[in-house]
Amino acid sequence: MGRKLPKYLRDDEVRKLLNAPPRKKTRDRLILRILYRCGLRVSELTSLKIQEIDFEEGMITIRSGKGDKDRVVPVDADTLDLIEFYKAGAEEGTLILSERGGSISTRQVERIVKKYAKVAGLNKNVYPHMLRHSFAVHCLKAGMNLRTVQKMLGHSSLTTTQIYLDLTGEDIKQDYEEHPLPA
Repeated sequence: MGRKLPKYLRDDEVRKLLNAPPRKKTRDRLILRILYRCGLRVSELTSLKIQEIDFEEGMITIRSGKGDKDRVVPVDADTLDLIEFYKAGAEEGTLILSERGGSISTRQVERIVKKYAKVAGLNKNVYPHMLRHSFAVHCLKAGMNLRTVQKMLGHSSLTTTQIYLDLTGEDIKQDYEEHPLPA
């Protein structure tokens, strides 16, 4: 009770955002994809190492996430292809680099997300954690098991994940209109 619902993007808004960076901006496209498609926290993204990605199994190992816990999350084939293209021969070290070559900062990631939200024409305050919220909501709306979403997000308590089950009035109305009852 009294708990505020997390802000998230609708499916169409996520598509616009993911398609906002030009093709030549591989790093920026990769940042947006990993944040959304894997549900990572921005700190997990900035510390992600190339060797923590299992290309054969399609899994990413998140080392020392929140609560200093490790977890494994799936990664889709398109994102893996983008990672392969981006890493361009680097065998070890941080996956996402800054323009200057060192590890990218959480602040730089925030600027990139905001920049492409503006390019995509999203008239709202979009921030990296909103992509994590969007991931959780979209997984649950697609029918994914709550426990699975909990494990992917790295939540120790199921109660934390359940907040994503609460729909706003707008969501309920939209779902009702998309799934009309027979006349």
